[in-house]
Amino acid sequence: MARNVSVIQQDLEGGLAMFEDNAFDNVLCLSALQMVKDVEGILREIARVGREATVSFPNFAYWSHRVALLRGRMPVSKSLPYEWYDTPNLRCATIKDFEALANEVGLNVLECVALHDGKPVTFLPNWRGSLAVFRLKKK
Repeated sequence: MARNVSVIQQDLEGGLAMFEDNAFDNVLCLSALQMVKDVEGILREIARVGREATVSFPNFAYWSHRVALLRGRMPVSKSLPYEWYDTPNLRCATIKDFEALANEVGLNVLECVALHDGKPVTFLPNWRGSLAVFRLKKK
């Protein structure tokens, strides 16, 4: 707002209906998808209102999350900073899970980057990336 950029704050689950098809060049959904009830519906709406979309979420398949589960505990990390009983997260996804869902709802994955501590991970990204970032476009 300080830079004269228009900002609209809206509930993601019901707020996109107010926009026309292809109203935006790019829709950003950053570290929020895991907190919504209807992920498929949100992805379809994001694709409807934007020509492209950038979506990010914590990668549940990150190695330290897997180790925590092997030890019998829910993971807590920089990308999943809450305990199981107070987390706002409703969904847990992996990079491969999201790729499959994107395809199912009619989205092409233009680019997928796995990050750890803000740096791209290219070797074993589903294992070593704590955050997944996808660039998507309608098929």
